[in-house]
Amino acid sequence: MTSISPTITGREIHAISLVGFGHFLSHFYMFGLTPLFVVIGAEFEVSYLQLGGILTAYNIASGVLQTPMGVLVDKFGARRVLIGGLFVTSSAFALSGFTSSYWELLVLFFIAGAGNSVFHPADYVILTASVDDSRHGRAYSMHSFGGSLGTAAGPAVMAALMTMTDWRTALVISGAVGICLCLVFVFSGDALREDAAAKQKTKSETPLRSMINRGVILLFLFYVLTSSANIGLTAFAPIYLPALYGVTVETAAYILSVLLFSNALGTLFGGWLADKTPRHDLVLVVSFSIYATLLAIVGTALLPVFLVVGAFMLGGFVRGIVNPSRDMMVREVAPAGALGTVFAFVSTGFNVGQGIAPLAYGALLDGELTNELLYLSAAFMVASILLLLFSRNRSL
Repeated sequence: MTSISPTITGREIHAISLVGFGHFLSHFYMFGLTPLFVVIGAEFEVSYLQLGGILTAYNIASGVLQTPMGVLVDKFGARRVLIGGLFVTSSAFALSGFTSSYWELLVLFFIAGAGNSVFHPADYVILTASVDDSRHGRAYSMHSFGGSLGTAAGPAVMAALMTMTDWRTALVISGAVGICLCLVFVFSGDALREDAAAKQKTKSETPLRSMINRGVILLFLFYVLTSSANIGLTAFAPIYLPALYGVTVETAAYILSVLLFSNALGTLFGGWLADKTPRHDLVLVVSFSIYATLLAIVGTALLPVFLVVGAFMLGGFVRGIVNPSRDMMVREVAPAGALGTVFAFVSTGFNVGQGIAPLAYGALLDGELTNELLYLSAAFMVASILLLLFSRNRSL
């Protein structure tokens, strides 16, 4: 049972705020580049396929290096790895503003992706060690909330900076913010703790041994399935919503914003819920059952547009509820001393799902099977539910 603790301390608030802002920048950097593509493509005379290669390089580096970074976090400490990764990412962004060719930009964003690989393992180790057990769910929810805000703010802020200055200055400014945050981390005193092993319930194992834990493998697959569902719903919204409901691309973007904002709010509620119930698997099953049902209904193209907005609002909220409970389940299965490694490994499932599933969604759209895109997204959700039910009566 989770112990009852006093009111949250100033040090805990400091730690949650710093880690949350770092996660905000991680998502900000990942999604903030896209508004600059048009002018970058024109200046360097490259195709959109080549520009897409920049994001591919970023995500490949981040995904491949995430588990090794988790091992480094567990071996050398989360704080120094986090500071190093943030410095590498933000410096690469700032230097991108001085590039003279597409290939220089590609290399720098590969380096930025390598730096980005530290956030999940380091962040969760620091939060677990820095915050009382009774508030882990809410701490994790604030971490996810920061990332959601970064996703939403990245394109808007970078577009605004480019309008006021130019794309190069926009990259330099955004990178400089991350470098300044590195200095804040360095002088944060004892706010950021990293002895998470003492708070874990399972016995210590070597990091590599922890990777073959049955529960870890199941949660990795869970991450793959849920990210596969999400990437179809979000990345292709400007295509399937106009096709199914006759709305403009701008309206589709607004509906997607409703989904993302509701997701962020749901994450905050989910943090409170995760601290109140030990049945995190039940939270996931109920939430995803509602979400999958809503996706299937929207996929029929029979709803009026205002109900589509309502379905996305509710769907985003229940999807956000899942995040803290999911993170609590990862904490529960992680062996002592291997929390960073385990969070890194299961988080790689995001990269796997987001890398493979778009091919299936693209094939459906090429075949004019637009309704089926939402059905496939719902099917991935159902598969994640079945995976949880399969493991429900077994020891994770």
